[in-house]
Amino acid sequence: VKDLKSSSGGNSLAVFGQKCAAMRAKVDSMRRKFRGPVVGPLGAYLKIVEGKEHLAKIAESAIGGGLDRFIVTNDEDRTLFMKLRQDVNCSSRECGVNQMHPGPRYKIPPPPLEGIETVASVLSVSDDLAFNCLVDMHRIDVKALATSKEESEEKLLIQESSGREFIRGGKLKEVFFLPNGDYWQVKNGNRIMISSEKKLRQSIGVDRTAAIEAAAEEEYALNEELTINKKKQAELLNENKGYKIQWNKDQRTLRAINQQIEKMQSAITELKAEADEAENVTIDTTELEEDVKSAEDSLAELKEKQAEVEKAIEELLPNIRDVKSRLEETTARNEKVLEDMTVAEAKIEEYVKGHTERNAAVEKKRAKLQQITEVREKQKEVVQEATEKKDESLLKARLMTHKTKQDREKKKRAEEAQAGDGEQQTREEDTTATQLLDSELVNIEPVSTKKEPSYYKARIERAVKQIERERERRQMSERDPVVALEKFQRAKKSLDAKLIQIETIEKNVNALISDIKERKKRWKLFRAHIAFTTNITFDEMLNKKGSSGQIEFLHEDRRLKLVVQKDNTNEMSQTKDVKALSGGERSFTTLSLLLALGESLETPFRVMDEFDVFLDPVSRKIALDTMVAVAKELEHRQFIFITPQDLSSLKPDRMLKIFKLKPPERNSIGGPSQQTLDFEPPARE
Repeated sequence: VKDLKSSSGGNSLAVFGQKCAAMRAKVDSMRRKFRGPVVGPLGAYLKIVEGKEHLAKIAESAIGGGLDRFIVTNDEDRTLFMKLRQDVNCSSRECGVNQMHPGPRYKIPPPPLEGIETVASVLSVSDDLAFNCLVDMHRIDVKALATSKEESEEKLLIQESSGREFIRGGKLKEVFFLPNGDYWQVKNGNRIMISSEKKLRQSIGVDRTAAIEAAAEEEYALNEELTINKKKQAELLNENKGYKIQWNKDQRTLRAINQQIEKMQSAITELKAEADEAENVTIDTTELEEDVKSAEDSLAELKEKQAEVEKAIEELLPNIRDVKSRLEETTARNEKVLEDMTVAEAKIEEYVKGHTERNAAVEKKRAKLQQITEVREKQKEVVQEATEKKDESLLKARLMTHKTKQDREKKKRAEEAQAGDGEQQTREEDTTATQLLDSELVNIEPVSTKKEPSYYKARIERAVKQIERERERRQMSERDPVVALEKFQRAKKSLDAKLIQIETIEKNVNALISDIKERKKRWKLFRAHIAFTTNITFDEMLNKKGSSGQIEFLHEDRRLKLVVQKDNTNEMSQTKDVKALSGGERSFTTLSLLLALGESLETPFRVMDEFDVFLDPVSRKIALDTMVAVAKELEHRQFIFITPQDLSSLKPDRMLKIFKLKPPERNSIGGPSQQTLDFEPPARE
């Protein structure tokens, strides 16, 4: 990542000008005093797109300098910036300033042909204002770049049979090519070749942002993987430690088993000695010998199992890493050995203690069996009682289910029924339902639920309390169901009437909303028509002076944006900034805009005061003739033009009247006094 950042270049502001760094620092320190954004130097926001480094030098040559310039968005910031230039001691050629209107990034078309790049496609511009400035001031979207002259002519030059030449690609105006930065252009069907006398240099760095981001993501992924591996290593170490602890426990258990075996062997030896001493005794020891033989067989089995356990442990010792998978098997074997040892101990103790103790144990078992039998009988009684309670609860649940169903049907019929016969019929149906309850009770299944009875009991208690609170709040003393039903029916009738009224109001509201949408749709069509006709009129007015133009109606921002082309035959003269026009051009453009807007405003009177003071004689005559012609065409409106200029070129007629004011009389004696001005009578035909 560090290597990519260091190789991207273009990080020092000094490459664009000696005073750029100082000017940038000065602007940053005065940031709060600027009303809008200040961008610069321009070159600091430029990088060469990765993979197009071979075109970096001619791209910078095509821009034509100005990478040390700054951009402001209003007159106040421009004035403040010029003052800061003086503080930094910038010369007239250092740290210039361009003024642009803030707005979104321009959408420019891609290069017209594959293999041919434009300056805009080679550069990566990080700031929208800087990009728009490069498009407006340096025309980076119409300057093509090629690796050689031959390639540029082969792909972009079109030659007609008549000898006229054109540039392929529509809007391309200039074509720069390596190795020296020379370029050619076509004017009036003739190609012009211009040689570059300056040595190519590169101060714009390569844009390696994508590579830096990719490397940073890879670094992050590696760090995450390293963290996971460290965590796994710690878990394995803990697991290994656990295995060692378990192995030590197994060793202690094995030692305890060996000690028990040794004790049993000594006991058997003692028993054998006693048997040898009792050989001369006539006591029948057949049963005891069988017991001893059985004990010896058990001991032999235990020794064999001990050998197996020791062998298993010896096999496990060199394979400690696999102890996890075999740990369960070893534990099972150890438990088996312990169980066998316990059984052997029980048998030996049983034979040693004799028949008396065995009989006592049998009696205890019988007593315990009797106790268990009594407990079982009691448990049967408990089960029987629970079964009876269950049947009783089931009966209640079926009754409750039937009653709930009957209440719902009764409520439904009560809502539909009216006074008189309807109520009597409802009572008769309820009586019939009650009579049929016993025969249908078996087929009724209660509603199953997963909740405890206490839950529903608590809900019922809360509902009862809530009903009582509501009765107290509403001061309801009536508890007769019939009277309450009548009140409910009256309230429901009133509610239905209100709902019908609300539905009517909603229909009216929806109709009004639909009408508003339709009116707004028609209004937008009317607005688009006015914008279209105003645009045509504006362009026609400018065409009378050899110019052309277009009005962009930004309805959402409530602004108008003018695009003026000074020469309607040269697209290079087009500008989107009215401040770039001269005073006369700006006045004529404003006048054309007012006349175009006036066509749609349809006001009966129009007054224009000193509209031609900044116009040159040619523009003034064109503007005056145009306004007079427009005024004569609109007979149903009256125009009043006030101007201090000479109107001798106009001839009064039936529709044109000229009123000339007398010069004011100056009273040089005494103080100021009020004067009245008399109009000359209108000229007669």
